[in-house]
Amino acid sequence: MTVRQYRWVAAGFGVSILAVTAFVAVRTTVATGGHHDVLAATASRGAAVDAEKPAWYGLSVLNSPVTFSGDGASPTPAGFPAISATAGILVDVDTKTILWQLNGHAPLPPASTIKVLTALVALDNFSPDRSITATADALNQAWDETKMGLKPGMTLSVRDLLTAMLMVSANDAAQVLAADTVGLQRFVAAMNAQVAALGLHDTRVSSPVGLDDPHMRASAYDLAAIAATVFDRFPLFRGIVATRTASIPVNANHPVFWLENVDGLFQKYPPAVGIKPGWTGDAGACEIGMAVRDGHRLISVLMHGTLVYTSSARLLDWGFSREGLPALLPPQPSPSPSPAATH
Repeated sequence: MTVRQYRWVAAGFGVSILAVTAFVAVRTTVATGGHHDVLAATASRGAAVDAEKPAWYGLSVLNSPVTFSGDGASPTPAGFPAISATAGILVDVDTKTILWQLNGHAPLPPASTIKVLTALVALDNFSPDRSITATADALNQAWDETKMGLKPGMTLSVRDLLTAMLMVSANDAAQVLAADTVGLQRFVAAMNAQVAALGLHDTRVSSPVGLDDPHMRASAYDLAAIAATVFDRFPLFRGIVATRTASIPVNANHPVFWLENVDGLFQKYPPAVGIKPGWTGDAGACEIGMAVRDGHRLISVLMHGTLVYTSSARLLDWGFSREGLPALLPPQPSPSPSPAATH
């Protein structure tokens, strides 16, 4: 099995399970309804439509609105690290306070960071031990998409598919989780309904994968809220995103799958605990990162950036220093002065 990882290199990207207090959440289930053109409705009228109609056919969502307070520091406060990104945010997860943001509500292509929402819908609706058999219809990925190497007829658990989706950003695993359980339209509608149930307004999705599409948009604020929700709610998610290497054992149905986490934040910042990188041509390099120090949690999101692993590490370290913890990274070197002009 070969996991395609060159996308992460081309983009220039630079286990312990934590016990945390979960958000209080209430599950809502909508009665089964007839088929609707969910994707067309989402595209033309917005994600809120899916929260108002039974388009998700009995799938549940967490009614747990997330609100972060404060406007954050100015984009260039004293000592702020040099960061190149179109949008970003830094949030204290424990106090739900914004420490910094730049275009935090701008809807942008999210690339594979949207898979945190895919994980939230899957974990809220399917048992981790549920077996799913991959079909040919779900395995229609292009040659250059990141995949774990599934073949039609292979049967894996929800846990295994989530592990591959979150660790190596496997698009085939994400597609099987959606299409081979309840159907792609139902699953995508539930994703949009979940966004609305969290009280978020900037995100609209058209697939569980995150490939470029005019109707696939998310904001740094929304991604931070979604990631914080699934991290707090589901220990399995916390464990997967914090895992550096894993394997899915061989059985009579499929070969062994060796998985290595593609999140380069681990190498840049030792307190990091995941969560999810992404890259596409339109989205550029994106990263949702979380770090924990002294039991205190910060989450960062950078969208359409460069060197996002290094930048995320410096952003998280700056956030911890603002909250009274010593910096772990050396100061950034000051730019060399321009040589004096000669005449």
